[in-house]
Amino acid sequence: MAQVLDIAPLRSLVAVADCGGFHRAAAALHLSQSAVSQHLRRVEAVVGEPLIQRSGRGIVFTETGLKALRHARTILAAHDRALDDLGATEPKLLTIGATEHGADVMLAGLTGILRDRLPDRRMRFRLDRNVSLADSIERGLVDLAIMLDGAGLDRANASGVVRLQWISARTLSLLPRDPLPLVVFSEPCTLREPAFAILENHGVAYEIAAECGDLSGLYAAVRSGLGVALLPMIGKLPDGLCPAEGLPPANNASVLVRGRVGIDPDLLATVDAAVRDVLAAAD
Repeated sequence: MAQVLDIAPLRSLVAVADCGGFHRAAAALHLSQSAVSQHLRRVEAVVGEPLIQRSGRGIVFTETGLKALRHARTILAAHDRALDDLGATEPKLLTIGATEHGADVMLAGLTGILRDRLPDRRMRFRLDRNVSLADSIERGLVDLAIMLDGAGLDRANASGVVRLQWISARTLSLLPRDPLPLVVFSEPCTLREPAFAILENHGVAYEIAAECGDLSGLYAAVRSGLGVALLPMIGKLPDGLCPAEGLPPANNASVLVRGRVGIDPDLLATVDAAVRDVLAAAD
């Protein structure tokens, strides 16, 4: 019986090359790592030689592996074009990570824009903290992530900036001689150090009144009058909250779009442009 190069193993082969390893490839393909490894063994069984060798903690393709990779890309491109021409394609999944800050006011507009600009994709969003999103990108669990840099650095590569604002409950009354009560996210958080630095630079004494694990908890703590919080302002404040008066002015935070290893640069650029448009409309 003639040997056959099946599509799924070839797709795993390309993903390993594009993502830089088995774990990331498995996450990008939404498969188990053992399934990806089995796929490559199937291709090796057909060609009769190893495709990949270990090199330290990484991998390198053998000469046969590089030749198989070139053919895999050609076969997959022809296969996908044929499905598209026959109207038999299904929308590919695009997993987008985003921080909780502003998700309630930003994602609705972003989803609408992306549906228009990426009609061949279906979107799945994952809301999490900055540090968790960075880990998800590294591990290939999300295709890209919209992240927040509270220090406002790396403006050159940012999709935009958002204003940071001190917020409080409408009924909060601060005593001038007492330390300023702060409501902050628990570590790690990209907004903690900027908040502390602003107050310290202006000689404002403060103390942490509440630490919260998520955005809803932080809103609840501020709304109940436990203290003030520093948050990025995208759209309107939730009910019961208002800008805190009499505090030092805050800087801006950078919004960055980061992609996993091997992501299509055009896809990343499309999402980046959509985020820029959403932020511009929110100004």
